[in-house]
Amino acid sequence: MSDDDKSLDLTGLGKVAKAIPASSWNRIVKTVCDTFSDLIAPITETSSGLGRLIRSKFDGLVDVQKVLAADAMRRAKNKVERAERKPKNRPKSAVLVVALEKASIESDDTLRDIWANLIANEILENEVHPEFPRILERLSSKDAVTLAEIAESDKTAAVKKMAKAYMAQVKILGIDITAILEESTDFSREHLKNLQLIRQTSGQWFLTKIGQEFLKSVTDPAPEYTDAEP
Repeated sequence: MSDDDKSLDLTGLGKVAKAIPASSWNRIVKTVCDTFSDLIAPITETSSGLGRLIRSKFDGLVDVQKVLAADAMRRAKNKVERAERKPKNRPKSAVLVVALEKASIESDDTLRDIWANLIANEILENEVHPEFPRILERLSSKDAVTLAEIAESDKTAAVKKMAKAYMAQVKILGIDITAILEESTDFSREHLKNLQLIRQTSGQWFLTKIGQEFLKSVTDPAPEYTDAEP
């Protein structure tokens, strides 16, 4: 790997990496790699083939990406542990590997945490549709908030509960929701409509079935979020 590749500014961390002495940066990356091995150990124990595939994908990332990929997996592991339930079956490589790769190039901290939600939900339930990582990579923070806002207006209790939990998490992560909602969200709504996540009926926006399942997949599975009052 060339020096240019190592300092590739994919996420804004590239500039930080350049400011750190090479020896110190190498130690940081080594620590990240060791940590990542520990994080995927439970997956490797239950599915060695998937574990090797994830490790191979991780090893192929540039150093800055490895830092972000390990961060996403650490967050996902914490969410799985806080969910206090045992994982079902084995996670799908079509979801887990793609999600990890996409999280490794996500500079937005909020969206990276949402990637961690998707990873955690796949590890726990094995029910995340393979199309959802491709949908998530096409969303901005504004789109994510708009989706939650529409879901909160849904009359279905289960959807409102998910939306409330999702919005609570977004607030904790520091998005200025008020500013986003005060802006015109016409583009976000049309974009979400094109992704078949929402539909408009009699002037009102609602989540489609795809939108409901997608929201479920990107909501933190931990009890403090999923047990939120509707």
